[in-house]
Amino acid sequence: MSNKKILSNTIALYFRLLITLFVSLFTTRIVLKNLGVEDYGLYGTVGSLIALIAFLQNALTGATNRFFNIEMISRDLPNIRKLFHTSFAIHLGIAITICLFLEILGKFLLKYYIHIPNEKFAIANDVFNLSVVSLFIIIVTIPFEALLIAKENFKAYAFISIFESLTKLVIAYLLILTSENRLIYYASALLVSTVLSRLIYISITKNLYKEVSLTAGIDKNFLKQISSFIGWDLYGNFAVILRDHGTTLIMNNFFGLLMVASMQIGNQIMAAVGSFANNISLAIKPQMMQSYAVNDSYRMNKLINYSSSFSYYLLLILCVPVIVNIDYILKLWLSTPPKYAKVITIFILCNFMITVIFNPLISLIHATGNIKSISLITGSIILLTLPIIYLTFKAGYPYYWAYIILIMVNILVSLANLLIAAKQVNTFNIYNFLSAVVLKLVTVTLVVGSVLYPFIYVFKANNFLEFVLLSFGQVIIILSFIYILGITKSEKKILINYFNSRLPKK
Repeated sequence: MSNKKILSNTIALYFRLLITLFVSLFTTRIVLKNLGVEDYGLYGTVGSLIALIAFLQNALTGATNRFFNIEMISRDLPNIRKLFHTSFAIHLGIAITICLFLEILGKFLLKYYIHIPNEKFAIANDVFNLSVVSLFIIIVTIPFEALLIAKENFKAYAFISIFESLTKLVIAYLLILTSENRLIYYASALLVSTVLSRLIYISITKNLYKEVSLTAGIDKNFLKQISSFIGWDLYGNFAVILRDHGTTLIMNNFFGLLMVASMQIGNQIMAAVGSFANNISLAIKPQMMQSYAVNDSYRMNKLINYSSSFSYYLLLILCVPVIVNIDYILKLWLSTPPKYAKVITIFILCNFMITVIFNPLISLIHATGNIKSISLITGSIILLTLPIIYLTFKAGYPYYWAYIILIMVNILVSLANLLIAAKQVNTFNIYNFLSAVVLKLVTVTLVVGSVLYPFIYVFKANNFLEFVLLSFGQVIIILSFIYILGITKSEKKILINYFNSRLPKK
């Protein structure tokens, strides 16, 4: 297991991200302009199933990826082929079950709960059906994606993501050519994009890896293990999905489509900056799981600490300038941003920064295969969010209280993850994690926040040049405090040696 491979994988993922982020920013602007705020909000409400698709895809990919990572150590090809076939059969069953459930529940919600203008109801129904088809296609092809990640072929993974983002940009531009039913055209074109990208996953894995097999036979032992793992994992993940989707519906019910459009903007920004941080975790995760499997506790703890710390630092570097310059960024990006986008975006980013610190612990617990506790405990805590938000709005509190509640629940869930990881993995050093990671990250954040707080009121960007200069200055300040307070002497030495090796020799 090589640190160089982690670095190579991270570079490939960041290359992917820079392109997809750049493209997605333009795509969102064009889609919002061509659909209008109301249709964009409608798509955010009905098509919040798209968020479900993305989250469910990540959850199932992670669960499947766990078994591939563990089995890869044995190098038993016939066994891995059986694992792949069994995994495919399970995902086919999950896809059919979930899509049937959504068709029944979704139609009920569309008709009786979601506030949709009468003239838009037929369009909303079609968009929902197209989203369900996309979900089915994605779920059944998850084993191909999971195998690609387990093999650490992040170059191919990056290529597919770039291809998909470029097709979405083309789709956004082509909206101009349609005068009627733009929302239906948009949802239909996104379905085509999904089909093409998933076919590429199938083609690449089938041609590169002998492990791909739909004829090796279904192994009863794998069937039991994977079904149990995914079953418990789905409880926890569906709790998150219900929280996110339910929050959108509650906000729609109390505040209308304009609020949903603002939430969509905030989620877009979080997805953009969050992807930078998640790339580090994605690159480290396979080796961290394999370190646990071979009882290399020293490397396992090191990788957990690195994943949490550097994911958070990268997020801090990105989020602070965004929060400080949020007014200018929204105006530059969207011309006329939705009314509540600013406040919602700030809350969403702060909440995500908490999540990133404890995310590697979830991967560690997944590596053990014993996820009943984490799913049952954290999933149940998360589900409490919806009734609390609903009752809060019923009592007359303003919209931003939803995000205050989400942050409080997130802190509680994070602490639960920490305690569960310490209980299930004896070699996990909880005291080292709290002192070397959590305490250090909180210290750096408080210092950076105190220094940059005046920028919000005193230094404001009025044009693009000022925005670039201010952001650059803010990043330099953040990097300085990370270097002084946030990394150890040995890590500083590694960084100095790395940059010295890149300098031209005399």
